Amino acid sequence: MRRRLLLLLWMLGASLAGGEDRPRLRRPVDAVWLEPGQVALTANSRSGSLSVVNRTQAKVVAELDVGGQLVDLHPLDPPGRWVAVDATGNRLLWIEATPHGVLRLAGQQPVGRGPLATLRLSDSTLAVACRWDRTLERLTLKADTWPPQPIQRHALSLPFAPRLLLELLGGTHLVVTDNHADQLAVIDRITWTIHSIRRVQGHNIRGLVLSPDQQSILLAQQLLNETVATSEQAVRDGILMQNVVRSIPVSALVDRRAVLPTVTQTFFLGRASEGAADPSGLAIDSLGTLCISLGGVHEIEFMTASGNEKQRTPVGIRPTAVLPVPDRPEVLVISSFSDSVSFVNSQTGKVTAEISLGATPPLGPADRGELLFHEARLSLENWMSCHSCHTDGHANGALIDTLGDNSRGTPKRVLTLLGGRDANPWGWSGSVRELHSQVVQSIDSTMQGAPRRATEINDLVAYMHTLEPAPPLLPVTDEPTDRALWLTGEKLFHKAGCAQCHIPPLTYTNDGVFDVGLSDEAGLRKFNPPSLRGVSQRDSFFHDGQTRTLEAVLESGHFTTLPLDEAQRAALVRYLKSL
Repeated sequence: MRRRLLLLLWMLGASLAGGEDRPRLRRPVDAVWLEPGQVALTANSRSGSLSVVNRTQAKVVAELDVGGQLVDLHPLDPPGRWVAVDATGNRLLWIEATPHGVLRLAGQQPVGRGPLATLRLSDSTLAVACRWDRTLERLTLKADTWPPQPIQRHALSLPFAPRLLLELLGGTHLVVTDNHADQLAVIDRITWTIHSIRRVQGHNIRGLVLSPDQQSILLAQQLLNETVATSEQAVRDGILMQNVVRSIPVSALVDRRAVLPTVTQTFFLGRASEGAADPSGLAIDSLGTLCISLGGVHEIEFMTASGNEKQRTPVGIRPTAVLPVPDRPEVLVISSFSDSVSFVNSQTGKVTAEISLGATPPLGPADRGELLFHEARLSLENWMSCHSCHTDGHANGALIDTLGDNSRGTPKRVLTLLGGRDANPWGWSGSVRELHSQVVQSIDSTMQGAPRRATEINDLVAYMHTLEPAPPLLPVTDEPTDRALWLTGEKLFHKAGCAQCHIPPLTYTNDGVFDVGLSDEAGLRKFNPPSLRGVSQRDSFFHDGQTRTLEAVLESGHFTTLPLDEAQRAALVRYLKSL
């Protein structure tokens, strides 16, 4: 009896943990229904907590602190059990939750590095997209146990950092999206192999659903036009950056012979003088209406299944996810930067309720900078934000023709901002010596935005200083063979002259410019070397982005002082992938 009482008290304490309204930033990014249309469970990325939001009471009735950076929620069987994804703790969390506000962490399961999403394939199998390992992990669990006990983990390597997961009709294939750039992987879930890698135009794929008729997949994403310069007209008219929903027939997606651009249908978001930057979530309501959150302009757009806009509605700051209400034309919109959720009628566009997740503290410089980094109003007519090109602070894999090198008609690869605080000077030509100056130039000549106050520039720089370098794809291990290969690669890095331009150990770059044997369209041959920290997490190299692998970089004979044979190149690549 005493044990049962203690357990009851523990569960009650867990359900109320963090429930007091102490000021903090929660930053919700996902939600699931505990009671459809009435009670939702949110995953809060900054506070590492889960909140139970009751619509009738118009408040949070329970909050559970579990730590980490929560990025995804997914239902399990039986009802009342959920899995949450912790991106920084590299784990799945087994959660019990009820509409009455009882929350309990039942256990946890380690997974690969940087998990962003999970998908239940069966009662005993989960798929997990792991960003920094570039794997799709299949987790097989022991049936009829709670919390689930793992039987097997099988990681399938991907050629890109994965994000969203979707099971296709029939259950034989999965679609996995590229977190940054333009790739999709079609996975044979029976053999757990890659069926095909498909490229789609565009980047920042942030929405992925099946169409109402189940015959197509719909992608909410952005398209950067690499053929035009960042002029006032190109930005103002939505020519440079387009925000879209793409429709791709499932039959063409799984047919390796099909050329996707010829069958893809595009629905454009935004209109003249009213851009629609950063589509950040996509759902379909009970009547087949497309519901797209526009994170850069703090709105939700409703569109018919044929791509005709119905209305746009202001919601909270940076909406990032949309959750449809079953059997009712209504959606729940999760607004990350206002720490709130909104109930919106998807037919009229009317906001029927807005509920705060709790008190928030005054924002510091980096927090204000984070808001500005994702704010489309920095650009002319709200067509793009800093995030539009620098996905999650990284890069979108595209080329852009800016005035960063004082020329036009010379598009260059978008550089990552991860770890960029230490990588001065900035820009491919190395002509910008202050990060503040680079931010001002980007707003002025790339985004064609109005001048910003000095305090805002300072805030943006403060946020960029928080962006850590991407972790290596293959950290060095203690396994003797791997350690020996890594040591050989480290020695070659210095012997071959790599360290002359990419100076270790802090930045793996320097403040000079060098002729690397390549030239742009204007004849520029001297470039500032990008930092090599996190270089293995990039998908293209050199200013033109045409070289796709580190192996190809070395095979090109890139600026080494001695010829390398195949074994030496393999050792050097191993070393580079550990940085």
